[in-house]
Amino acid sequence: MGKFNENWQNKLEIDIKGTTSLADIEKATWAPLSEGIQTITPAAAETADTTPYYSGEGFSDVDVTGKAITFAIAGHRLDGDAAQDYIASKFTSVGDTLRTLARWTAPNGDKVQFVATLQAIVPFGGAANVKQTFSFTLAANGKPQAVPATTTPDGGQG
Repeated sequence: MGKFNENWQNKLEIDIKGTTSLADIEKATWAPLSEGIQTITPAAAETADTTPYYSGEGFSDVDVTGKAITFAIAGHRLDGDAAQDYIASKFTSVGDTLRTLARWTAPNGDKVQFVATLQAIVPFGGAANVKQTFSFTLAANGKPQAVPATTTPDGGQG
């Protein structure tokens, strides 16, 4: 694709042990969300203050004062996939048992890690003669932690 990254170069992972503190990130058991996954759509629902001031001559000034970051994930159910099995097992769960750590790695190696809640889990579905569907929403709790990519002495990604 030349100069453009392809979406598959983004890596999204969850902790399948259910760790719920970024302070314990070294204890996480990471499983990629890739096998059977067709689409991942990130969103950042923003809270904005649009206060108009007299100096704006009737026009508003916009300040983003908050965000709710989510990833909508959908594809086909693959039994035996560690990430999908973990998520599907939470279908009837509520409360803190739906929380775990998540990590997104961009194509350049930058990471964003956060405590997440698994929402709207669909462990299977669809017509009788098609592959089972699988979908859920991964919702970030609080401010995510950004970790810039590091480079090794030879100039490669570390």
